[in-house]
Amino acid sequence: MSQSDNPSDRRREDRREASHAHKRAEILAAARRVYARDGAKGLTIRAVATEAGYVPGAVYFYFHSKAAILSELAVSELAGLTRQLKATSSKDAAERAAAAAEAFAAAHAIFNMDLENQGTNPGSERVLLGRLISLFQTVSEPLQLEGLPPEQAQARALGLSSAAIGLATLARMGKLDKLGVTAASTLREVAHCLKDAPERKEATGG
Repeated sequence: MSQSDNPSDRRREDRREASHAHKRAEILAAARRVYARDGAKGLTIRAVATEAGYVPGAVYFYFHSKAAILSELAVSELAGLTRQLKATSSKDAAERAAAAAEAFAAAHAIFNMDLENQGTNPGSERVLLGRLISLFQTVSEPLQLEGLPPEQAQARALGLSSAAIGLATLARMGKLDKLGVTAASTLREVAHCLKDAPERKEATGG
């Protein structure tokens, strides 16, 4: 019997993996609290370590940089928002996009922080992209884009999600009321156009 087949060895390995996952989750929870309290500038490895009750070197064992923590926070935001939207019973694209708008904007702020920092590896970027695609598809499900070519379906899903982010940003800046429209009415028009527009024969991409 090989060492990997030894039950006691497997149990020890399972305990190590569980401990690693638990401590990593603790650090991320601490990072989320630091970001909520002190903003992007206050989110440092030392601040996260203090919040989590670790020394900075211990944090580096789980996350090699501030950018790595930010990437993980962004992934977590996207995954949580996707789960939240999937749990809703809304069949209305505008209603679903409106519900997501503020959370979109919050996630977008984390994306901006991540881009301003060096050290994000290609693997993290791929995970983020995958989460974004999943989120956009979830928001656009009520549009019923399944019959379109994949490129056009993805472009329309991105269009609705981008409109939600933009409208949420305008609302927080106090600009939307001055334009005489609401986010809900605007998203309803956008969703209607995206859902009923005929299939385009030319390619969507540049």
